[in-house]
Amino acid sequence: MSDTLSRLVRWEVPFAEARDPSVSIITERGGDVVTLVVAPKGIDAYPKFLIRFGNVVALLCYEEACAFDRGYRALPGFDRKLSAYLWIDSPWLESYCKGADVFEWKDLQHFLVLGGDSIVEIIAEGQPKLERLENTATNETKHEV
Repeated sequence: MSDTLSRLVRWEVPFAEARDPSVSIITERGGDVVTLVVAPKGIDAYPKFLIRFGNVVALLCYEEACAFDRGYRALPGFDRKLSAYLWIDSPWLESYCKGADVFEWKDLQHFLVLGGDSIVEIIAEGQPKLERLENTATNETKHEV
């Protein structure tokens, strides 16, 4: 893959232009299902958004202050005003696409959310489901070990 092909595009979500949103994750089924909780105006403010990804093949969630440079800030399409991207032709995505036929993955995409304290990267199939929360809600998950 050539670095000139790798680029970021705006991920069209309601919080795409949020400045340093609060981002946390909930995992289910051994990490195959991931829900992002995004609070665009801060952890204690509403609205919040739940973004549910199915068939997750890769997940990174890391504190941004001392994280090693993953290179996306130098890519075409990076805009300091945005917090949500699709990373088109990322090296990681390209690597997973090589196994798409074997694992029957369809339409893999690399999602990137630049939060105020955490950065989250997810490679998953298709488009996630988005839900807007106007006030407190309870999310119950079960995890068998």
